[in-house]
Amino acid sequence: MNGVFIDSNIFVLILEKNLSAKNLLLKLIRDGNILFKNSIVFSEVLYTVIRATTGLKPFELKRKGFKMDSEILNKVIELLDIARTLELNEKIEIMATEFVEKHSLLPNDALIAATCKYYGISKIATFDEDFEKIDFLKVVKV
Repeated sequence: MNGVFIDSNIFVLILEKNLSAKNLLLKLIRDGNILFKNSIVFSEVLYTVIRATTGLKPFELKRKGFKMDSEILNKVIELLDIARTLELNEKIEIMATEFVEKHSLLPNDALIAATCKYYGISKIATFDEDFEKIDFLKVVKV
C-alpha cells in the first residue's frame, strides 16, 4: 500500500503548534501521499490531549473524572481524520510481539511498526528515533 503512516508525535506536536510537524504534514499532503494511522495513534493522541487539558495525572483521571471540552475534542478528531485508519488484527499483534523482542520497541511502537509491515507501508512520519532501527521503514522528515 502506497502512503505514509503518521505517528502520534506528529499529531501531538501539531496540536502544540509545532511548525516542523505542521510543515511535514502539509508537505506530505501536497506531495499527494495517502496518510495512515491506527487506533494506537488515535488513543495516544487523545490521551495526551486529555492529560494536557485537564492537568490530571493518570490515576487521577479515573478517580476524579474529567470533562473533555467538546471544541478541543472536535479539533483533535478533525486533525486525526486527515489520516485513514488501518485496523489491527491478530497477525499484527503477533508481529508486534516479535518487534518488542527483536527491536526492543515499546508495545505501542511495536504495534505501529507491525501495522506498517502488515499493510505494506514503507514510510513513517515521526520524530521518534526508535523507528529508524526498523529495516523496512523509512523515517520521513522535513
